Amino acid sequence: MSKTSTQQEQKLLAISIAVTVLTAIAGVVFGLMIQSRTVIFDAFYTLIDSVMTLVALGVSRLIARGDDRLFQYGYWHLEPLVALVNGLVLVTACVYAVLEGLNGILSGGRVVDFGPGAIFTGIGGVICLTMAAFIHIRSTNIQSELLRIDARAWLLGGVISLGVCISFITCNLLVEAEYAYLAPYVDPFVLMLLAGSLLPLPLQTVWRATREILLIAPPELDRTAREAARIVSERHGFAAFESHVMKAGRVNFIEIGLVAPSGEMTRSFAELDEIRQEIADELGGAVPGHWLTVDFTADKRWI
Repeated sequence: MSKTSTQQEQKLLAISIAVTVLTAIAGVVFGLMIQSRTVIFDAFYTLIDSVMTLVALGVSRLIARGDDRLFQYGYWHLEPLVALVNGLVLVTACVYAVLEGLNGILSGGRVVDFGPGAIFTGIGGVICLTMAAFIHIRSTNIQSELLRIDARAWLLGGVISLGVCISFITCNLLVEAEYAYLAPYVDPFVLMLLAGSLLPLPLQTVWRATREILLIAPPELDRTAREAARIVSERHGFAAFESHVMKAGRVNFIEIGLVAPSGEMTRSFAELDEIRQEIADELGGAVPGHWLTVDFTADKRWI
């Protein structure tokens, strides 16, 4: 990622944090005012996300520093760690909310002023969807997992808020239709439904982050690297090849070994560099996001 892209990434994350904190605080205050656990959970979920976005901003600045003597491959590995922590915290929040909603239903529900709640959550949904579109459009040319996660979080927040808004409007209709005895159960039911439907999303984040932390090779990247190695190996008459890949955050680490045939004459460094460039071209060019190493040997043990 270029310096300009990194600066744009950090600017967008800072804007996202500011808007998130303001909307989350407003949600908590309003939720307490109307005694709605659903609104409070929505705001709390958003507040957690803002904290994790703040952490992501710090990681982005570390990544921009590049490698040093302590972290000689850079700070890319911190991205999946941030995603893992974010996912685990949100999983915990969702599970707690499901249990809280179930407890609310079993204890007879709670009375909520649904009219103002519908207005507030409707406005909140529009703000979230606007932020999701804004971040997505502004980050189109930035290959940033942090921004993708943030835009997805805003989109999710918008869907949640509009869903709660619709449920509150439905509750008002129930009251007007002389089904007021059902009204106290709407808030805990929506809370339980909302948290349960959200749970798979942070679980997916945890799964993806865990795969990267455990250095599990991405299947598509593995196929691409092996195919590039095969093409170049056959083109230049190498006896064998091997490839190893891993993903850490937004960087793909690719190592390819090429084995010279028996009796191969020494090639110049310029020729070897040309072969490296061919492999890079097969992988899509020497673009940011690939840490490519190509080894040449006459002994297969070294690959």
